[in-house]
Amino acid sequence: MNKQILKQIPDIRKEILDLERAITLVEKRIEILKRDEVTDTVIGSKDDLTIGPIRVHGHPQKEYGKKLRELQRKKIQLSNKKAELLHLENTAEEYIQTLPDSHIRRLIRYRCIENLSWQQVAVRMGIKYSAEACRKKFERFLRA
Repeated sequence: MNKQILKQIPDIRKEILDLERAITLVEKRIEILKRDEVTDTVIGSKDDLTIGPIRVHGHPQKEYGKKLRELQRKKIQLSNKKAELLHLENTAEEYIQTLPDSHIRRLIRYRCIENLSWQQVAVRMGIKYSAEACRKKFERFLRA
């Protein structure tokens, strides 16, 4: 285990947010397509076996089906990214436990595992820490 995992966690979180936004957009497009109902009149047999005009209702199947498949793919990608994030967080937590310095362990856990802002990390670390001091200490740790 190396420090690279600590750097990957925030990026994977952003990928998850991107996928969630993309899913929302596809779902909105599907809703629009659902409202775009196509109606046509054809001649054929009715339920009572008489021949005459029949109104047929439906959705533009090609684009509607395409968007449904896209939505399914994106949901699978999202599920995979969430599983990847969970695995990385568990691996990072194991790595953090091996660090000898308690201050660094706390700082990294707050930032990487709990996903706190630098200001929130500083508050949790205590009165003698500023957001900037926490950020610099974290960056120094990653460079070392």
